Amino acid sequence: MTKKRTLNELRQSKTFGYQPPKSHFKLVEDAPKFDNRYICDLIKEFPNDTDLGSEIRKYYLHLINN
Repeated sequence: MTKKRTLNELRQSKTFGYQPPKSHFKLVEDAPKFDNRYICDLIKEFPNDTDLGSEIRKYYLHLINN
């Protein structure tokens, strides 16, 4: 005869469960290293988000190519 289990015991014995979402950000050794001070200087120099985005993209492409 099987033991009558409580609802909590049944919940704990499930073979499936919550899987945390996979991170979109993976740290790679070959990833370019951003200089935080330079980024802060760009933010102060370019208050417009469009201009700032284009400068950050230029900086990123410079890091990748060098």
